[in-house]
Formats: sequence, C-alpha cells, structure tokens
Amino acid sequence: MKFLHKKIFAAALAGVMLLSIPQAAFAYTVPSVIRVGLESVCKNAASSTIGDREILVGTMKNDRFYEAGSITSTGSFTVKPIKEEVILLDLREYQDEAENLADSLVKMGLDAVPAYLGDEDWSVYVRNASLSEVESASREDAERISGFTGYLLSSTKEDYLLVPADSDFAFAGLGADDTFSIQGKRYRGYLTFVGNGTTMTAVNIVGLEEYLYGVVPAEMPSSYEEEALKAQALAARTYAMTKLGAHTGSGYQLCDTTACQVYKGYSTETAKTNAVVDETAGEIICYNGSPIEAVFSASTGGYTENSENVWYNVVPYLRAVPELGEYGNNSWTLTLTLEQLNSLLQSKGENIGSARDIKITKLSTGGRIQELQIVGTKGTVTLTKENIRTYFSSACGSLPGKMFTINGKGGEIGVYGTASSTGTVSGTTSKSGLAGAMASGGITLVTEGTLSDLNGKNLSVKGSGTSSSASTSNGDYQVYSVDISTINSKDTFVFEGIGKGHGVGLSQNGAQYMAQQGYSYQDILKHYYTGVTIEG
Repeated sequence: MKFLHKKIFAAALAGVMLLSIPQAAFAYTVPSVIRVGLESVCKNAASSTIGDREILVGTMKNDRFYEAGSITSTGSFTVKPIKEEVILLDLREYQDEAENLADSLVKMGLDAVPAYLGDEDWSVYVRNASLSEVESASREDAERISGFTGYLLSSTKEDYLLVPADSDFAFAGLGADDTFSIQGKRYRGYLTFVGNGTTMTAVNIVGLEEYLYGVVPAEMPSSYEEEALKAQALAARTYAMTKLGAHTGSGYQLCDTTACQVYKGYSTETAKTNAVVDETAGEIICYNGSPIEAVFSASTGGYTENSENVWYNVVPYLRAVPELGEYGNNSWTLTLTLEQLNSLLQSKGENIGSARDIKITKLSTGGRIQELQIVGTKGTVTLTKENIRTYFSSACGSLPGKMFTINGKGGEIGVYGTASSTGTVSGTTSKSGLAGAMASGGITLVTEGTLSDLNGKNLSVKGSGTSSSASTSNGDYQVYSVDISTINSKDTFVFEGIGKGHGVGLSQNGAQYMAQQGYSYQDILKHYYTGVTIEG
C-alpha cells in the first residue's frame, strides 16, 4: 500500500447544507448534518472492511471535513480497534514526511506505523519496541503511551495506518457521488468509528437530506405514489429531528435500524425517492410550533391508535382516526395451540396452573384488542399495550398487529371510513368499526369514557351466546370492557388479523391508498397527525 500526500485545508460537506429555520420564527432548527450508527453492518465488531481502493483521511470539526491526506490499496482496507502500549515520536509532520520516516524505521527492523493525529498533523507510532531503541533509531524524542486506544487500518499485514480514537478523525470515499463502502454497503458522507474496548461501531456522518435519501426507500416502497412518498419523507425528517438524542451515550445520534428508522444508505437510493426528498427539503410536521414525534407503521387495519394505548403518554397529535382504506393485503393469521401456550407460560415462570382460555377483555373502536387475559386453573395473566403483540413471540411469533379476532371472536375488523363530498378526510364514519358491527353474541357493555349512556346495552362484538345487536351514532374513539371467551373444542387459538405495526400515527399503506385517491401529502399528514401544521 502506498500512502499519497494531499493537503486540503477545508472541504465542506458538499450538497447537504440546509438553510436552518431561524430560532426567532420557530422553536426549532433543522440540523444540516447528523451522525448515524451503522448498527446493522458494524456494531460492536472486532473488525470491518472498507471496500474502496482510496480513501481520504481528515478531521471533522463543526460539521466540516478537513482533509489531511489519502491512503490507497490494491483492494480494500481492514479496520480494527486496538488498545495497547505504543511509542509516539515527538514530531508533527505532513503525511509524506511521516510515511518516509516510518519506512526508514521499518527497514531498521522496527514495527513503525504512519499515524494521523488530527488537524494537519502526522507522526509515527512504533509498536513492540523500547523507548531507547526508538529514540536511537529515529534520532527524535519519543514518549511511551501505555494505554493507547485507536484504530488500525491495513491492506496487507505489513502496511498500516494508526489513528488515535480521540483525534476527531473521519474518512471520506471517492466512489460514485463521493461515497464510501463498508461491509459491502455504500454510503454518502463520511465514516468514523466509536470504540468499546476491543470492539467498534461504524458511524456515518451525513447531511440530513442525504440521510433521507437512504431512509425513504428503505421504509416505503419506491413504487408508491409520489404524494405518499412525500408524506413519508416529512414523517422521516421530523422523526429524525425528535430522536437525535436516542444514542448519544453510544457516540452517535441515530441508528440505522427499526429502533430509530431504517437507513440503508446509497445502495437503496432511487431517482424517484431522491426527487421526493429534494422537493420537500426542509419541510417538517409541527404541533404548536414544535416538531412532532412522527411515528408510523405499515398498516392499521381500519383505525389508527391513541398513543397511550401502545405506550404510556397521551400525545395530542397522536389520536386515533378511521382509515379511508389501505393499499394491498394487510391481513395475517397465526395459530397457537393450548400445548404451546402452556409451554410458554412455564418458560416465562407464570404461576397460573394449566391454561384454559384466552379472554378478550378490552376492545377499542375499530376492533383493536386493548387487553387480553390468559386464564389458567390457578390464576390469570393480563396482557396490555404492546405486550399483547410480543407475548407469544417464542411460541407462534409476534402478532403483527392488535386488530385481530381469536377463533373468529372479537370486534369486527377491517372496516374503513369514507371521504366527504368536498374531498376532505372525514373524521368519523357512522356505524363503522366495533360500535357499528352486527353482534353474534350478547356481550354487556361497560364503557371507559364518556359513553356512559351505553352502559348495560349490548355491544356489537363476535362472542358466544344468543344473537343481538346495538349501534350508536357517536363515532368517538372509545375503549370498551368486554368478556369474550375464545376457547374451542380443538384446543387451538387462531389469530386472524389485519394491520401490521403499532398502529399509531401515519399508516404507510393508508397513505398510499389516500394518494391513489388524489389526496396531497399535506392532506395525508393532517389526517394521521391531529392538529398539525407543515412548516419549512
């Protein structure tokens, strides 16, 4: 590997700077550059591969890359974290001078490594030698560093570049659109690492808009309508702004997985989704002048969900609303046997005896399950919120959503709303969802909201008993207490559902349906996020 010398004093992040909205106008600033932990490709790894023949070496300061040189290889580079004793020569040189000195020391039998120290400074580290040997051979003063931590780059076992962990270093690629490759995946922007002992995680320093180039097609099919994709772009941009503190303890702001939002970098970009990001550049979703936590899921099955029914806090802009419709087939089926259920209870240490039934005890408007009880011979286990979806994961898989029936019993699911004649989204639909479904069982209704006038009446749900029906013209979203046994003679529980994800906020397949009906991305966002404005 030959080290090339390039000296560029300041290279700005090209093409990624946004005009931040003044603080005087709104209570936020749109960031221009963010740090994304590439957890899906290099998280707590012992080594990683940079798949480029040439990379630039430099320092990141105030979101600007200052190039100090470059390194080349006949193939790729291997990077690994190290923590060991080294000897540092007490000199600060340009790259070519440090390389020449390291070459001379290698010829004298020393394990000398060219080192980038940050800013414009290069020097030489020597490994596996005494201080006197190094000073004698180099004719330079040197210091022993017993607890050195950094990163070693190599293309062969003989050639190295050593970078201290605390030097604010970064690498830039020279691939298409100035991209770099790590572990076979290509990204825009710059690459650095954060260490954790003998392992490291790769970090992509990238402009917010270029980050969205890699998010939008990863989260929503690029074949979807442009207005749906624009809605996704705004949701992703706004969500990123509110999650920038999610991983600060790890040395970056966001990750590239579903724990934040999926980011696949340059490799997944399309011309269509890039154009959508460009056309909406800087636009975000606000509530009372501040960016919202713009959560989204794949589909809801007919009704979105209140935030407190999935998590814990009541969020004013994350209110349940009826869907107009959803694109594609969003249905699913999972089967759990009584034997599997008993094994699951035993593995979880539940002391309720042998399982006898799964009861639906709370339902919300639209048919989403809000509470289940696993009934045993000695007690019950109550499931609420997201635990309803995840509890059975080791037995039959996590439930894709909470809009489901068990053995055909529960609320009527998959009932969609309508649009008004004016072309705006209707807030409710008369006689739709749970409250408007025909009952096949007489379940007594006990409300948990303002519909106390319905207490004692029959709720339209599918249960056991004689047929009866009831309906209400009040379309407000409610949670109802019910008592629906789902056991059958086959000792199986068949979950038949529609909708995939937590159901709060934007429905991606619902956005596609609305876009197909001619709604704009602003209409779509204002339907799914209550009382919001589009700013930027």
